[in-house]
Amino acid sequence: MLPGKLLPGDIVAVRYPMYKHLAIVSDQLSTFNGQTFPNLISLSYRTGTVQEEPWHSVVGNKVVERSTISGNKSSRSVLSRARTCMQLNIQYDLLTFNCEHFVRYACGLSVESVQIKNAFYGTAIGVASCLLLPKVTLTRFALLATTGAIASLRHTLNKI
Repeated sequence: MLPGKLLPGDIVAVRYPMYKHLAIVSDQLSTFNGQTFPNLISLSYRTGTVQEEPWHSVVGNKVVERSTISGNKSSRSVLSRARTCMQLNIQYDLLTFNCEHFVRYACGLSVESVQIKNAFYGTAIGVASCLLLPKVTLTRFALLATTGAIASLRHTLNKI
């Protein structure tokens, strides 16, 4: 997606093989290789906290798309709530407050991570399937649990 088509407060999803990293388009700009891009505000494992960073630092060479996540807050409110998280030094936690939790909070939505929920559901289905199969081996157990989690995550990626 071209950054020029995005507005401050929009939510973008950066595609990774197993998940999407979500970020908020800032009203601040940075220049990279002679081109101007909006900064992105996100909470990531890489930084450990909510940071406003240049587009290229967050995106790199990954595919970016507009997220389907949107809330009932104005773009000004979304940016204000995001920056409040920066000031409060909110810390990254994969299960309890990751990039999806952060974006949903900033947008005024319920604070949850559909990606994490679906990974757990997929794993549970894989484990249950394994337990129902005869001759359960550790390898078969691990394979089915992983397959369930991957299938669930792939399904989720298309919805975020």
